Amino acid sequence: MGNLKENASFFWNKRAKTYDEQVLSIYENAYKKTVKNSIAFLKKEDKVFEIGCGTGVATIPLSKYVKEITATDISANMIQKARKKAKEKLRENITFYKGELTQMEIDPESYDVVVAYNVLLYMKDQEEVIEKIHEILKPGGIFLSATDCLGRNLSKDSVKKFWKSKLHKMPYVAFQTPINLKQNIQEKGFEVIEAINFHKNPPNIFIAAKKK
Repeated sequence: MGNLKENASFFWNKRAKTYDEQVLSIYENAYKKTVKNSIAFLKKEDKVFEIGCGTGVATIPLSKYVKEITATDISANMIQKARKKAKEKLRENITFYKGELTQMEIDPESYDVVVAYNVLLYMKDQEEVIEKIHEILKPGGIFLSATDCLGRNLSKDSVKKFWKSKLHKMPYVAFQTPINLKQNIQEKGFEVIEAINFHKNPPNIFIAAKKK
């Protein structure tokens, strides 16, 4: 398991250099919709925890709408780029940490909102991650996610990721359907209050869920 995580860190460190150019060329519109829809669930006094912040594509714009964000990623290079952006935008309410949620010591019921954008599909321990999210959220807290569901439609992107993952050229990739993803979240003690697709193929499903 340790090797798997080390390989994932290595992969995302390498991707950090070209991540914005490659990903935003395809998903820029989906990211904009994700940020816009997330804002509706945020309050100015909220403490937010972000899993897989990457280069801060969502972190930076969302920081305007909350009290503070603790943004985490397993890639030091991704965090370095995100920190630079935050500094340029004078966003002082974001704290960046390198680390993995399930390995962190976080007091239960510490956060108002937890967000995970375009990261759940790369987590082999997805169920454990969702359990931890439930644990660190306050009662009635909100979990926001956006996730490619590669198991619904056979796309060029999903086929490429399948083979790259099988050949160990990239980390684990989940092939869930939107229904599978929604059920996983519901089974861990959440009420799904919104589910929208923001990308045609593969489907990029935005989910807003409330801790029961």
